[in-house]
Amino acid sequence: MQMLDFKQNYFQLFGLSAEFHVDKDLLKAKQQALLAEFHPDLFVNASEQDRRLSVQQASHVNEAYQTLLNPVKRARYLLKIKGLELNDETETTSDTGFLMEQLELREQLDECRSNQDPIACCEEISGKLKSRAQQFADEFVTKFSTEQYEAARQVSRKMQFIYRIQEQVLDFQFQLEDELA
Repeated sequence: MQMLDFKQNYFQLFGLSAEFHVDKDLLKAKQQALLAEFHPDLFVNASEQDRRLSVQQASHVNEAYQTLLNPVKRARYLLKIKGLELNDETETTSDTGFLMEQLELREQLDECRSNQDPIACCEEISGKLKSRAQQFADEFVTKFSTEQYEAARQVSRKMQFIYRIQEQVLDFQFQLEDELA
């Protein structure tokens, strides 16, 4: 059985440059190629040790894929490679303007619940969030590429806030769809 090099970072595993922007189609193709080698279904009749190894390797490939696919996780992973880790338990942003913006977006989402057209309301918020996510992604790339890692770390925290609100909007939209069905 061929073995993955677990010392490689996720970008190396997929043969990609360690940069924020990734080609998602290429990433998916590389993930599928790796899984074609290591998927546990291929080792059903193998030894117990080989079956265990295939599970570990397939899990590693899937974890790497999920990390590189998600912009927030990818940004955090890039920082981790450079020796900076984020602690979600103790770190937050001190940018009061940004925090106020987050409160306003959450209030707007709450107002969507009583809006005559809650779907349009959600779409409006989604548009704002998508725009902010792109701004923060661009800012992260600039800070990271100029080795301003602490500033990039702060931007990644803001990205995380934006993506959390996006998830809340999506959850509310699914709830609306269930109610309308």
